[in-house]
Amino acid sequence: MDEHELIKKAIKDREAFGKIVDIYYKDVFKYIYRRTLDKEITKDLTQETFLNALKYLHTYREESPILFWLFGIATNVVNLHYRKEIDERKFFEKYENAHSKNSDSLDDDIDFKFIHRYITTLPEIEQVVLTLFFFENRTFQDIALILNRSVNSIRKTYYRGLKNLKRKLENDGYKF
Repeated sequence: MDEHELIKKAIKDREAFGKIVDIYYKDVFKYIYRRTLDKEITKDLTQETFLNALKYLHTYREESPILFWLFGIATNVVNLHYRKEIDERKFFEKYENAHSKNSDSLDDDIDFKFIHRYITTLPEIEQVVLTLFFFENRTFQDIALILNRSVNSIRKTYYRGLKNLKRKLENDGYKF
């Protein structure tokens, strides 16, 4: 059964939707984890992503792969999660310690942990674009489909994000 047939079946059959979850759970989880660096929050947000997908599956248009649609939902879920955090300093203090305690292979990527601290200080859209590009290996075209924006807009956001990231790193004494 191809993706489009599975989606049509899943609209009426929750068991078929379970197959969609089985196929895409790992990709969605990894994407959300790269935004949060917290496994428990990632589990919750991944579940919320799939619950939203189930609720709105009937609105899916077959213009892009379902994974891109799921990434779009995940982006919205993560962004909403961060908006709910009232005091940003408390948020960073709370999760700074949690990251060092995790030992799963996703946490072993020291370079990602290092750069994540800087990425999270960027505007939300720059965080999303840079995360999708560098850590999910998505093209500008893929990201444009995921975020429902033009490729040109994504390209500009990417370069602006890189410039801002470089400036933040240089301000902390890192040379390029």
